[in-house]
Amino acid sequence: MRFSEHVFRMVKEPSPIREIMKMAERENIINMGIDPDEFISFGGGWVNHQAPDELREAYLEIASDDQNFHVSGGYSPTPGLIELREKICEMERLLFGVKAGAKNVIIGQSSTQLTADLFLSIVDRNDKVILLDPTYANYVGQIKLLVPDARIVRVKVFDENSWTIDEENAMEGIKKEFESGAKLLIFPSPDNPTSHVFSDDFVNCCLDCASDACGFVILDYAYKTQAFVSPPKYYSYSPSEYPNLIAIYSNSKWCRGLGRRLGWVIGSEEVIEVMERVQQATILCPDSLHQMAFLQYLNFALQNKTLKKYLDVVRKQYMKAAQVTIEAIENFIGEKYTVPEGGLYTVVHVGMDGDEFVKKIVKATGVLFVPGRGFGCSIGEGVRVSYGPLVDNTEKIREGMRRVGEYLGRV
Repeated sequence: MRFSEHVFRMVKEPSPIREIMKMAERENIINMGIDPDEFISFGGGWVNHQAPDELREAYLEIASDDQNFHVSGGYSPTPGLIELREKICEMERLLFGVKAGAKNVIIGQSSTQLTADLFLSIVDRNDKVILLDPTYANYVGQIKLLVPDARIVRVKVFDENSWTIDEENAMEGIKKEFESGAKLLIFPSPDNPTSHVFSDDFVNCCLDCASDACGFVILDYAYKTQAFVSPPKYYSYSPSEYPNLIAIYSNSKWCRGLGRRLGWVIGSEEVIEVMERVQQATILCPDSLHQMAFLQYLNFALQNKTLKKYLDVVRKQYMKAAQVTIEAIENFIGEKYTVPEGGLYTVVHVGMDGDEFVKKIVKATGVLFVPGRGFGCSIGEGVRVSYGPLVDNTEKIREGMRRVGEYLGRV
């Protein structure tokens, strides 16, 4: 059999994070001699709160109506239903003050697919793409797969000594990279893996540097509604004001739509027009059933003013889980950690190679972490801890940290 040589090379170089996550599969847990019911994973980057009841009811209503269900099986326009694109603009205006119209929105299968389509839309061979160190691990694999001749440069944004984000140092590095021809910078805020919310000064600097270079900044807003701190001003930036800013959104985290794949991009009309052409070749159009249900939910939640209430409740759940996590780290582990400002994570210093630490700890305690090196070399002696999957069972967070602390002789 003859495969693409490029993809075959990538198969031979799997993501270290995905390899670690395979350890959480039931068969592998049993093979390690661990009772699956006693296994505790801090590895998953997913949420576990309840989706809105009204969203579930929207699916039920569509599925129980012959005509609506029939319509949901048809193609939607390539950029998505215009009614939903308009409603998304209304939602963003209500929540954050973003001013955008339907022509500034394209709906996709997921933020992952939309990110891939953005790389295809923007990045040419030999173009330079800036990634922070550390940052979301999937960006590297996507770029290497989709634009293999692109040049990935990493700008360090983390101080290993203080175990904190160093925005000042990163701004200097970003400025130099854009001055030397970089075309694109992408990062999440709140961040994955550190859960840091970047400052207005940092984002404004990135946008200015990108504008001077005729380049782009992509902000990944997967956790935008789960920021624990006051929303920064750039959360309200609009395409007309910042045409080189592209915002990616996901339904995965805020309403637990991880498996109900739906995302969207807000950008300038020119960006959306280019993406529409790419999306014709990748997914053709977004899922009609998910769009119809989401539109029905937003019509209800915006009219009845329940959306903000739902988001506030969810945010408080994760703030509580974050607090439980860092208190457990302090009480049982006693190592440095990043303070969560939103999202699902903290990164803990472990004083040795994170990959080796993870393998040793899971076999000894039945507790799984994700090694930091997959996100960047700057946290190579750290592990990412996700409290997202355990938001509804915070006692397991304490129990997992207690086991690790006992094994390390810290308790």
